[in-house]
Amino acid sequence: MTLIAIIVALVAERMLGHVPGWGTPLILRGYVAALRRAIPLRSLWRSALIVPVLVVPPVALCGWLQTEIEGPVAHLLFSGLALFLCLGPRDLADDVKQWLEARASGDKVTADRLARLLQKGPGRYAENESPQTRGLLGAMFIQSHERLFGALIWFFIFGAAGAVFYRIISRLPRLLTEVEDSPAAAAAETVHALAAWMPARATAALFGMAGSLDDALKEYRVLMEQPSHGWRSHTWAVLAEVASGSIEFETEEGASAEPATLELAAQEVVNLQFRALIILLAFVAIFATGDFLS
Repeated sequence: MTLIAIIVALVAERMLGHVPGWGTPLILRGYVAALRRAIPLRSLWRSALIVPVLVVPPVALCGWLQTEIEGPVAHLLFSGLALFLCLGPRDLADDVKQWLEARASGDKVTADRLARLLQKGPGRYAENESPQTRGLLGAMFIQSHERLFGALIWFFIFGAAGAVFYRIISRLPRLLTEVEDSPAAAAAETVHALAAWMPARATAALFGMAGSLDDALKEYRVLMEQPSHGWRSHTWAVLAEVASGSIEFETEEGASAEPATLELAAQEVVNLQFRALIILLAFVAIFATGDFLS
């Protein structure tokens, strides 16, 4: 049932992703705004306590519905809908396609805007780097995890409540920072990093299996020999650097090489995301078959 719910959510997200206006995170923003109006205590909104206040109610409600809904069809529809709402809100492949089209047509304004959008993410990885650097590719892999794989992995382990939890906590640091930089935003970033610690490494492994695993492992070893990151930023560095290594390929002479242009490398990120998704679905299918046969 888990595999079917994931497929339903992915198909729905793909079909509705081109609807005008789709991709704006209205539900979460509306929820935070409504709670801010209901609890107008500035001291609370600046403190770390606001994180559980925001996260626990929707996750608890989703977990309760997850256990109370009876019938396989109703449970499938609920799980699929919950996961569907936790994906995105924008599809990485669409954003990369639009970015490549803008670069090809010479639309620098649109290309720079989309590049900045692709570079936004946890740990502010590569925000200050030029779009002509490998930092942008690393940021794309982080975006792939945040928009897709993070929610899928949490859904696979904990069901709909897990996907809802990761969706909220992955967006919460940015929502709180938009108002003011405070202990609340720092606490949200810490919880986000904790929630992503294992899934981000699993995502990096998926990209490695989907591309050049040897080069991905080489990047991992290099990163381990240079422990210059804090534990939070290290998670995103592992995801960005290890996954970026997977786009390399072996030449006829046996040497490692990267795609010749940034455009080809960005397209390869999208291709790797698709192959990594197929690998993840294969793992889910194996576990689902085991549960069915037991």
